[in-house]
Amino acid sequence: MRHSDNHQTRVLYEVLLSARLDIHPHTLTHFMDRFTLMGRPDLSMHVLRKITSCGANVSYETVQFSCMKLLRTRFHEIEWYKVQSHLLTEMLELGLRPGIPMLNAMILNAIEAGDYQTALAMFETARIHGIRRDTITYSILLKGAVQNLDEALVERIMHMAEEDGALPRNNELVYSLVVTLLQIARLKDTNILTSANRYKEILRIYSRYCNIVPLQELGIYFSMGKTIDEAKTLSDPSPKLLSVMIMSFIRLIGRSDLVQALYARYQTLLEQNHGLVAPTAKTDHLANAFLFSLGRHRATFKTCPAIIKNMLKPSVSTDVKVAQPTVRTWSIAARSYFFHGQRAAGEKIIEMMRGKGIPPNLVTWNTIISGYASLQDTSGVVNAMKGMEAAGFESSSSTLKALARMKDRNQLLDALRRVAANDVEGLYQAPDSNDPMQTAIEAPSAEGNGSIQNHAMTGDGQGTKSSGLMAFTQQGMNYGAPSNFVDASTRLDRFRQSLNEHRAAYCRENDADHGFLDHLQGWFEPFNFRQQSTRPHTKS
Repeated sequence: MRHSDNHQTRVLYEVLLSARLDIHPHTLTHFMDRFTLMGRPDLSMHVLRKITSCGANVSYETVQFSCMKLLRTRFHEIEWYKVQSHLLTEMLELGLRPGIPMLNAMILNAIEAGDYQTALAMFETARIHGIRRDTITYSILLKGAVQNLDEALVERIMHMAEEDGALPRNNELVYSLVVTLLQIARLKDTNILTSANRYKEILRIYSRYCNIVPLQELGIYFSMGKTIDEAKTLSDPSPKLLSVMIMSFIRLIGRSDLVQALYARYQTLLEQNHGLVAPTAKTDHLANAFLFSLGRHRATFKTCPAIIKNMLKPSVSTDVKVAQPTVRTWSIAARSYFFHGQRAAGEKIIEMMRGKGIPPNLVTWNTIISGYASLQDTSGVVNAMKGMEAAGFESSSSTLKALARMKDRNQLLDALRRVAANDVEGLYQAPDSNDPMQTAIEAPSAEGNGSIQNHAMTGDGQGTKSSGLMAFTQQGMNYGAPSNFVDASTRLDRFRQSLNEHRAAYCRENDADHGFLDHLQGWFEPFNFRQQSTRPHTKS
C-alpha cells in the first residue's frame, strides 16, 4: 500500500473482501489508517467493523492507535466535534474499550471544542474503570485550563495527579504545570503586583516537587517555608524545567536591573560548569529570553553584545556544548538596536548573521522593516521589502504593522511605486563616511564574523543615512532568488494578495488607519493593469 495511490488502495481492499480471505487485524489497521488519511471515515469504520467481526482483540495497541488517528482527524471544518462524537459512539457500540491513546484523543477533542465538562467527565470515567492516566492526559487537561484561563483548574489537576501517583517525582508534569501558569499569566492583564504574586504561585508549585537549591544559587527563590535539608530530598529539575523557571522570573518580575543581575549570576554558574545550570545552555532559549528582556531597556541593552559574545565562546565543558546564536538570536539582537535608534549596529548584526552562514527568516525581515519604519527611513523600508521578497518571503500581518509606523505615508507609497515600475534610481543612498555609528563598529574579519564587542552605542545613535544598507540589501536580493526571478507584475500580485489577507485582521487588532491601508492596497490596481497591457506577448 505504501506505493499505491488512493484508488488502488480501495480496489485492493475490495478485491480482498470479495475473495473472502482471512486478513490479519494488523493488515486491516493499515487499510484503516490509509482510509483515514484519504478523508473517508466511512471506509475506516467499515474496516473497524471487519476487525471486530473476525473476533480480533480490539485492545491491541495497533487497533487503539488507528482509532486514535481516526478520532483526531477533522473531516468537517465546522461540525468536526459532532462528527468525531458520532464516530466515538460507533466505536463504543462495537465493543471497543478505550485505552490511554484513545482516551487522550477523546479528551483533547473535547478540550479543543471548549467542552470542558465532558473532558473532565471522561477523565473521571477513566479513573473509575481503572485506566491509568499518563503525563499526556494531564497536559491535555492543562491545555484546557489555559484556554479557559482557569487557575483553580490547575490546582485541581495537580491534586488529581498526586492522588494518581503521577506526582511528585515527575519533572515533565511539573514542567507542564509551570508552563500552564506562565501562559495564563501572559494571557491575563497583569500589573507589577499581580505578576509578582503569579511568580510566587509558580514558585510554590515548583518547590512542592523539586529541589530549590539551583534557584537559590541563581537568586530567584523567595522563601516558601522549606529548609535546605527538605529541599535536597526532592527531585532535581530537568534542564527545560529549570529554564522555564528562569524565564518565569524574567517574564513576571522583569525589572531590568534584576534581570541583568540574574544574567551575571547565570553566566558565572555556566563558567563554573554547574551540574544543573550548565545543561540549560544547550539550546538558545534562555539566551534569547535574556537578550529580549535586556534589549528593551536603554539602561541594560548594552549587555546584548556580551550575551552573544558568551554564546560564541568555546564551551567550558566537553559534556555541555553551549548553543550558538540562531536566527532567532540575531533577529532579537537586531530588533533591540533598531528599537533604540541604533541603525548601523542593527545592520551590523544582520551582516554578522550572514557571515555565520545564517540567512534571515521572515521574522528577521519584518524586524528590519519595522526598524527602518521606526526611524522613518523610507529607502531602508523599501530596500528591506525588496530583500525580503527576493529571499522568497511574502508580507505578513507583522509587515503591515511595521509599515503603519511610517509617518510620511505618501513618501512610502511613492517609493513603492518607483520600485514597482522598476525605477529604483535614487532609492539607494551613498555611504556616509561620517556616520558615527558605522565608525563605532569594527569591520568584519576575513571569515565574515566581525566584532561584536564594539557594538556599544556611541554618539546619539541616529547617524545619517544607512551606510551598510546597500551591501545587505544586495545580499538579500541575491540569496535564494531564482535566475528567472518574477517580474514586477507578479511581485505586485503577490504583495497585493498578502495585503488582502492580512489587512482586515490587522485593522481589527490594532485599530489601524484604514484609509492608509486601503490606499496602500488600492494603487496596485491601475499599475498592475498597465503592466499587463504593456507586457510583450510570448509564444506558447
